[in-house]
Order: sequence, then C-alpha cells, then structure tokens
Amino acid sequence: MSGRFIICETCGRVTSGTSGLQARISPSGSEPHAGSSTGRRPSRKAIKGAAPGRRKQATAPPPPAEIQRRMALRQLSGDDAPRRLILRKKEQRKAAFALVIVAVILFTPAQDPLVDGLEDSFGNLLDLVTPSTTHPLEASYTLRSTYEYEFGPSSSDSGFMYKLPIPHTERTAAGFSDILATKTDGGTISAPVLQRVVSMKVGSGAAVVDVPLTGGVVRDSSSAISLEDGYSQVFWPAPGGTGSEDCQYGRCLIWTGAIPQSSSNERALLNVEYEIESISYTWWTEADLPSSVPGMTGGNGISKSTSGTFDDLDNTGIGFYTQSFGDAQFYDRLNGGGDYAIDGNSPIVQTVADNILASLPPDDQDNVFAFSHAAFIWVRDNVVYAQGLENPRSGPACISAGIGDCDEQSNAWMSILRTKQVPTWYEMGVLGSGDFRDWESHGWSNIALPLSDEVCASRDINPTSCYVTAVVDVVNNKWLLYTPTVYSNFVQEWDHTGDDVDSVYMRISYDTNLRSFEVGYSVVGTPTVPEGTFTLAWVEGE
Repeated sequence: MSGRFIICETCGRVTSGTSGLQARISPSGSEPHAGSSTGRRPSRKAIKGAAPGRRKQATAPPPPAEIQRRMALRQLSGDDAPRRLILRKKEQRKAAFALVIVAVILFTPAQDPLVDGLEDSFGNLLDLVTPSTTHPLEASYTLRSTYEYEFGPSSSDSGFMYKLPIPHTERTAAGFSDILATKTDGGTISAPVLQRVVSMKVGSGAAVVDVPLTGGVVRDSSSAISLEDGYSQVFWPAPGGTGSEDCQYGRCLIWTGAIPQSSSNERALLNVEYEIESISYTWWTEADLPSSVPGMTGGNGISKSTSGTFDDLDNTGIGFYTQSFGDAQFYDRLNGGGDYAIDGNSPIVQTVADNILASLPPDDQDNVFAFSHAAFIWVRDNVVYAQGLENPRSGPACISAGIGDCDEQSNAWMSILRTKQVPTWYEMGVLGSGDFRDWESHGWSNIALPLSDEVCASRDINPTSCYVTAVVDVVNNKWLLYTPTVYSNFVQEWDHTGDDVDSVYMRISYDTNLRSFEVGYSVVGTPTVPEGTFTLAWVEGE
C-alpha cells in the first residue's frame, strides 16, 4: 500500500476526501513519521463528517456539518445548535412560563410573602429555563458501525486496512474489575455491570462473522476469515507490537483487503454489529436524580461530605491511581517536543486551578471532590463546544481558546485536576442521543476520588479500597454519571503510554487512488427500554 493516515475516533473527527488524505501519506506499510524536522507525528484531521448517525458524502472534502452544528454559542441557530444547548419547543414554552411567573412575583403589589419563598422556588424555575437531557434507566440494543472506502479507477488492485477495538465483555462501575471495594472482614462489594457486550459480528454485507470477545483468543493474518465480498478479510491478532498487523493498545480487529483493478469507482464496506446491554449509574450519592438511578442508594458512592483530602491521594490503594494517572503532564504529541495533551504545569492551567480553589469556601479547599466538581463546572460553563483542531487542542490550548470538542474539553478538565495530582484518564467510544436516533464518536474522562477515613471506617471498607473510580463527561454535563446510550470500547489502563493512547486514534492504510473514507453509526431494530427514563438538568446540585 502506498499511504497511511490517522483519524481521530473521538467526537467524529474523521478525515474524509483525498485532500485530507494525501497530506498524511507516508511510505507503504510504515508507521507515520516520528522523526521529521519538527518531531511531530502526522496531525489528525479535524474535519468532521455528517451529523451523527448519517453517512458522510463521498465527495472530497465533505461539508463539515457536525462542526457547523456545534459552532460557538453566538453563531448557533435552529438545528445547528449542539445537543447540550438545544432548547426544544417544549422547553421554550417552559421558559416562557417561568418568565411569566417571575414577572408576576416582581410586579405583584403584595409581593413580600412571594419573595420570601422565592429562594425555595428558584431551583424549580431554573430547571424550567435551562436545557435538560433524557436518558433511559437501562437499555438493550444493537449498535451498527459502518466503515466504507471508495477508490477511484485503477489499473492495479486497491489495497486498504482498518483497525477497530474489540471491547471488553463487561465494563463495570470499577472499570473492568468485578469488585467495587473490599470489606474489613474480608468480604467484597460487587461492582455493578454498566455495559455488557453480548456479541460482536462483522461482515461485508450482513454481519455474520462472530468475533470472540474473550481475551486470549487469537486469529492471526495467516488464518484470516474471508468476507463475502471476495476481496477482504478479518483477523484479530494478539495484543502488543507496533507493526501494521499489530494491535498496540489492546485487542483489536483488523479488516484488510484489495479491490481488483477497475475502470470505475469501487467501494469496500464493513458492517460491525454490537449487541449491548447497559444501565445508567451514578457514583454521586447527592445527585439531583431519582432514586431509581442505580448508585443513588446503597451507600457505595461519594459526595463532598464523604470525600477525602488531597493528602489522601497518596494512601495505599488510591495511591496506585495517583502514581499511574496523576502526573502533571501526559501524552506528548511532539515526541519530546512538549506538546502535552494533559498539562498541569501550564501557567494558564495553574492560574485557572488556583482561581477555582480560591473560589471554594475555606472548609472545602482541601476537599478533592469539591475541587474536582468545581473544575468540572468551570470547564462546562467557560468552554464552548466547537470545532476541534487538526492536532486536538491540549488542555492549555482549549482553556486559552475558550472552545473545544469532547476530547479537547476533557484535556482541559484533566489538566486542571493534574495540577493537584488528582488521577484522571481517558475513555473512548460512541455516544448516542437519549432516543437512540443520533450517534457520533466520543471521548470522555475517568477519575479516582478518595473517601475520607471516617467514611470508610463507618462502611467497614478496607483502607486499600477507600476510594471511588467514576466517569466524567464534561460536554454532556455528566458528573459521575454513566448512561446506556454510550458504547465504551477503550478505557486507558495504568500501563498505557501516550503512544498507546495515540494508537486508539486509528491507523488506516490505503492506496493512493482512495477518494474517501466514511464512518456511520445506527441502531438495528428497536431498542428495549424496560424501566423508563429520567431527566438530567443542566444545573444539578450546584
């Protein structure tokens, strides 16, 4: 093959069209250049594809519809508004009603009794005028990912290769562990399963080839399975290695092939279907959520009142996470040049962190939960969802610009937390709307928070388990909240390097007559939602 390029699998940042591809060509079969005069890896193209769940056009380059849909707030109108800022007609009616109520309160002559109760009612009024999102309590569905190459006419075969993660069978409330905590009597608290991937199937037409989800099952290229198109194959090698037929960061499926020579445009298609069972879960015991959301009851979560201090980050147990994910700097995209995606040493990040800490009441300034939540609110409210850059903005760059997409805002939030060595790390996958209609690639964060010694003693929790690991999605206002309309296919582990995380952004090989590459997501059939839904307000517990 005569070329190779990288796409960003988070937030739909996908290179499409030959103008985006040719700028990133390196010699056939080789990895992207790491030793150029600047030391920079090939950048990841920031042009996004069509709106979530829709196929991108085969022209080059396609209109950046997703970017346009998520422009800065002052540029938003109608259907171009990002989900987190949408006020649907029903919500607009609620807002109008709330404003009428406020007007009545302000201009009623005998208003003192009303004003006395205004503080108690203001939270409800605020809920009316701010956007909210609806999520299922649990769901079962089949998610289909579609990958398609289009090649132009060629007098020789057109080769290609694509790699995608093979997910863990279960993603739990403790990552991939089935234990939430150990007890002082030697017993354990089980970790609820948040996502169970029942099956993964692939095919060039119907998805009929079963991909084993059990770790340790290997099929190398010499025993690849031929697909029904007659010119492509799939295999799943052992994890490790950095070659073209290796899966650097963990288990992956490799789709490779060569379209026979043709005088017309030809396409290669791969359908991947995941059968998923998932639940909502919160680690925040004082969240403004119904008790039906798992995690709200049971006493295994965390809140400001049960959080430990910054000194507790060095305790046995959580200290492992602090050592693995608490360094001020991580993921240098310049191979020694200092362009860290997460950078807690940046002056602008340190200034923001200091200001956030100073804004807290004195009793909260050593509280890890209070600081981390305040940083979450700061990024959410001060950084507007907008177009990502070719080389995704680092935390400092995102803060400086005041704009960023999902992985860039995650970089910003994690950078702020790393100033205090609070452990944070990456998670990636696909995000769906609450009604399962729209899907897009997505990236978010994980965090480890210490519980106080007193709380662990009262819960009979072993000091080595005196912490909580949880999910944080800044751009979707999910503080310590997981929802079923998220498909997780990568969680950074303690031994992953920056290069390993970089490899998740997907390396693709192709021949030079490639015209476009397309990615789409959809749900097959009708999802099952047996327990109903709940609403997440934009301002929650603040």
